[in-house]
Amino acid sequence: MNNSISSKKNEARLSHITKAIIDSYERHGGINHLDEPNLPSKKEVGKLVKLLSTIMFPGFYEEATSDKNHLDGYLLAQCSNALECLSDLIQKSLRHECKEGIDCTRTEGECWDYAVEISYLLLENIPQIREVMNLDIKAAYDGDPAATSYFEVILSYPSVRAILVYRLAHFLELQKVPYIPRMMSEFIHEKTGIDIHPGAKIGPGFFIDHGTGVVIGCTSVLGKNVKFYHHVTLGAISLSNVDKIRKSNKKRHPTVEDDVTIYAGSTILGGDTVIQKGSVIGGNVWLTRSVPPYTTVTFDSPYLIFKHKGKVEKYEVDYQI
Repeated sequence: MNNSISSKKNEARLSHITKAIIDSYERHGGINHLDEPNLPSKKEVGKLVKLLSTIMFPGFYEEATSDKNHLDGYLLAQCSNALECLSDLIQKSLRHECKEGIDCTRTEGECWDYAVEISYLLLENIPQIREVMNLDIKAAYDGDPAATSYFEVILSYPSVRAILVYRLAHFLELQKVPYIPRMMSEFIHEKTGIDIHPGAKIGPGFFIDHGTGVVIGCTSVLGKNVKFYHHVTLGAISLSNVDKIRKSNKKRHPTVEDDVTIYAGSTILGGDTVIQKGSVIGGNVWLTRSVPPYTTVTFDSPYLIFKHKGKVEKYEVDYQI
């Protein structure tokens, strides 16, 4: 019995398999980089994230020049590489949307000009983004007694990397760049276990302690000096008519106001849910209702306990959403 893969019978079978797979590409799509315009690739987006992270904090995430006298030239080269990489990715995204009939208002040349302009704008805004990031890093250092220095926070805290990429991706999201912001967020999600949608609005001084399993949905709004622990979810209540909701652009995720702390394992759902200023949400709390300012919410099955200005209220938990 001939077990060789190269036998004529096996070659014919493999040829048949190949044809069937190609036919499935034609019927269902899901193919990239074999026709123009190409989609952006995950590898290139990963390269972009590394370039931008190095520009934000030279020497922390990738090797940088050790000579301050060479910093100008080094940074110029990094910015040039990032500009080229990002411009190419944005142009591919715009051209693909045009090909799919999503947005055909720009010519190929106009797509390229727009991609370059957006890339310049992001680089020009890096000083402002770094200012906000410095407040995030300070919040991490001030909020965790285990932190020994700002340097340790930048080097080793996964939440800092996730928030850094979120703030860059959020800028691109505001410019209505397709694909790239979400791909950036998913790249760092794979690395850190922290899932922040680039459409979320997050104020300065944001800290996620430990971080694993945190999910922040795309219409979430967070104020200043918010602190999360691991496995916190800001999610949407499941809805049946997804297409209708998508077109309406309705707010589906919670609002968390300034100076709120949310402990590990808590799930907060719904676009009308507001956790007001200064409140504390205890661990493993399930919330679909708003919380008044400076209120502590804890879970004592089957009740949620609201403590506010000496007053205690109990609400029976209803998981039937």
